[in-house]
Amino acid sequence: MRRLHAAKGDMSMGRFESKRVLVTGAAAGIGRAVATAFAAEGARLVLADINEGGLAEVAAGIEGAEILTYDAGKPGDSARMGAEAARDGLDVVANVAGIYRRAHFTETTPEDWALILQINLTSIAEICRVTLPALIESRGCLVNTASTAGIGGIAYAAPYASAKGGVITLTKSLASEFAHRGVRVNAVAPGRVATGIARGLPPVEGAKDGLSIHPVKLEGFEMGAPPELLAGAYLWLASPEAGFVTGEVQLVDGGALSG
Repeated sequence: MRRLHAAKGDMSMGRFESKRVLVTGAAAGIGRAVATAFAAEGARLVLADINEGGLAEVAAGIEGAEILTYDAGKPGDSARMGAEAARDGLDVVANVAGIYRRAHFTETTPEDWALILQINLTSIAEICRVTLPALIESRGCLVNTASTAGIGGIAYAAPYASAKGGVITLTKSLASEFAHRGVRVNAVAPGRVATGIARGLPPVEGAKDGLSIHPVKLEGFEMGAPPELLAGAYLWLASPEAGFVTGEVQLVDGGALSG
């Protein structure tokens, strides 16, 4: 684990002053936005990702940030990273890392299926398992990342939707199991988000829309919301203001699933 230092005085007081927060997928996209938002409210950040260069860039702007590299696609590596992060205690774990790929289901190989479920579901379960003892001690919370795809399905991305559906039931199961230990477990379910995970993907031959079957209804966000607009949901679910909230899947989808 490496600790990087930004200029003193960069971070202001906030709801997470002195709280130790692990954010996965922190090198880019939603994870980066979530990490930056936690830091702005005084949290002590542990940033985790496969992209060490991206982590260093994010950490350079966050005083005292620690960075951990891991490969969510490698069985066991998420547990190793999570255990290392938990060694000095944790108050919040935000599981944001994920991968999105699209293809006709009949062209999806067993290897594709296994990798997407490993990164988007099994990796999260591994991190939850090894960090829960620290969260029990701190009476902390977990915030996982689901998706509207895990609720309503999505064309040309069945492995992704299946994994995200699993995140939802994992979240609710852990919320029920650990409520009496003082740990809250919730999830954020983003809709279409303007991040690199979706931009630049090759088109699916014959597909009307391989990105989302649930179009954004909120005017001005037809191509998706910037990651910064999702960060607030993670912070709220982790904050004292949500102290009576557990087992919740918070939609942040621009009205896509509003009916």
